[in-house]
Amino acid sequence: MQITSDVLEINHIDLNDTSFKISTDKSLEILADSIDNVGLISPPIVQYITDNRFIVVSGFRRVAACRVLGWQHVDARIVTETQSDLQLLKLAIADNAFNRQLNVIEQSVSISKLSAFFPDEISLSRESQKLGLNVNPKLIKKLRIINSVNNDLKEKIGAGIIPFSIGLELVKMEQSEAIAFSQIIEELHPTLNHQKEIIRLVTEISRLNDVSILDVINDCNVADIISNPEFDRNQKMKKVRQYLKKMRYPEIVRFETNYLTCLHRIKLPDAIHLNPPAEFEGNNFSMNLHFQNMSQCKAVIDVLNKLQDHPDFAKILEKEFEDN
Repeated sequence: MQITSDVLEINHIDLNDTSFKISTDKSLEILADSIDNVGLISPPIVQYITDNRFIVVSGFRRVAACRVLGWQHVDARIVTETQSDLQLLKLAIADNAFNRQLNVIEQSVSISKLSAFFPDEISLSRESQKLGLNVNPKLIKKLRIINSVNNDLKEKIGAGIIPFSIGLELVKMEQSEAIAFSQIIEELHPTLNHQKEIIRLVTEISRLNDVSILDVINDCNVADIISNPEFDRNQKMKKVRQYLKKMRYPEIVRFETNYLTCLHRIKLPDAIHLNPPAEFEGNNFSMNLHFQNMSQCKAVIDVLNKLQDHPDFAKILEKEFEDN
């Protein structure tokens, strides 16, 4: 492929033709400042079409940043011979991928465009790796799925606000439901595990109560918690999780609440730790006892002897709790 260099009138470069566009970053301020300070280190790659019109193969943001700076002319690398769309697409992907790490949406865009020429995952994976994309057939399937989300979610996934794995869950939902989840994630910044937990709880509540996912998300209590200015982010996250757990597992939450109340009244010493059943289901309790000498051992035993007559300990073991 023969490429020459020339100085072009910037208005002759058409940014509306995005056939080979890979980048998703729309911010120009930092790039424009860099170009203004040190110059255009890597000129964009363009192809001549007709009547002094050029389309961009690679370097959309570079051209846009130069326009922001008020440049009338710009250095450019020009593809001088006729090339197929596949060759130009390969050039665009390689120019981006070998110069920086593509985000997950840029990878999905690249895979989607290459899929028109390599429909099966194996050949597509092999060709993509030649262009700087480290993708295997399994990842390609996921990237194709993620490319189907709406543009708002794409921007959040590309910016890292929504993790790739969560995006794969959201794409299975109605658009309004996915957007509602994304707003919760953007507002509360939960950990990945908490995001998965919230999605699982809301989905199960929706199914069990025969209501839509959106109805559960828009529940007045959840909305009130998120919008309450008196709670910080961590408090909101904790309260939302607690509320959803209560909706999904009312008996377990009731048991946990009463368990903690009784345990507080018992006032066990640090040397004795009571372990409730996993997820507060079943009847298998256990204890951890800590002591360093015979005197401490006798003290622990003395507490245990008194514990068997404590009414709150009996309530814990028998699960005989009053309603709160």
